[in-house]
Amino acid sequence: MKNDWLSCRVVHSIGGIRLINEYEPIVKIHPHAISGKSASFNIPTYHSLFLRIEEVGLPIIGVNFYTYSDQFDGKELPEWRSHYKTSKTVWCNEDSIQIWSNIGTSAHNSKNGKLWDLGSRISQQLRICSWRLKELSESYHSQLISVAGNAEFGEEQRFMNGFTWLCYINIQSFLVDVCILRDYLSEYAASFVFHAEIDDTSPNITAISGLIKHVLKKKTLDDPLFSELNQITSDNGWLRKLGAYRDLVVHSAPLARAEKKLFAIRKTIKIPGGEIPSICCPMPKNPKEISASRANGSMFADFDEQFSKYVGIGDKCDEHIDGLEYCHQILGQISDLSYKLALKSPVEPKIMVFDHTNIIGDVKITYR
Repeated sequence: MKNDWLSCRVVHSIGGIRLINEYEPIVKIHPHAISGKSASFNIPTYHSLFLRIEEVGLPIIGVNFYTYSDQFDGKELPEWRSHYKTSKTVWCNEDSIQIWSNIGTSAHNSKNGKLWDLGSRISQQLRICSWRLKELSESYHSQLISVAGNAEFGEEQRFMNGFTWLCYINIQSFLVDVCILRDYLSEYAASFVFHAEIDDTSPNITAISGLIKHVLKKKTLDDPLFSELNQITSDNGWLRKLGAYRDLVVHSAPLARAEKKLFAIRKTIKIPGGEIPSICCPMPKNPKEISASRANGSMFADFDEQFSKYVGIGDKCDEHIDGLEYCHQILGQISDLSYKLALKSPVEPKIMVFDHTNIIGDVKITYR
């Protein structure tokens, strides 16, 4: 049976929940159910894991794959991939990383310095954003484990401990890095996709603001990608809202600074046979409004209201969103966008091949 299982997998789900599948059909859910009993289920084949988890009712954030002994011993990193159910491929982030790396390779071979630089930066930043999501998920898990054994664990209980601060720090780090990626993609779009539409008098575009000002708002093109960029950068577009979150935490109200309202919320998730604990780190639904009220000074009129607006938390669940779920969603959306932009590359993506032309020195072969 062990030979049928290619790796040990630790699946990250929402709220800090983990599902562990070792070299066997059993999948263990961690932490234990609210009742205190261990929760597990079986899968018929190695490849049925993800579908079965979705059927249980636990959305997948990402997966750690442990394949070699050194990964178990801590000598090598396990392979991490973010996971998306609704995408054309569940590994859309990894696919985007690879295609941009291959664009960088092809650009290097053709001595296109600008494209090589952008391809390399975009590929690296996609990987960084995926790792930021993993760090955030790990902090959620630590936060959950710190309270899951509490006999009084109940729905919608608010709490704060040392891990809460770490969760918000990781949300903030993700938002900063994903907006760096957004600007890299904007620079590429201006330089290689819509360059013919840019006036010679326009400045060098290196950020989303320049792409909007000098391309999207000045031109009308019969191009699906152009239309999509216009839509997602509009007032209700997801890329515009992402920028509002980044601006909020960088320029207005860093999430980790709002100590009066810095808390997590205990949640429970129903699965067949019982309930399991989870946590939520709330984020405001209205980042643009909070930034605007700070800019015009209105939020400072009432001190208590000022702190409440920092994280936008009210008494109702529909007044906030969960930080981990939002960051996971955004990484999927921007990975999908980056792949569409990569398909507009002026060079054909090529996989790097290592041979006598680019290897310096002796080659050491490691057998596993």
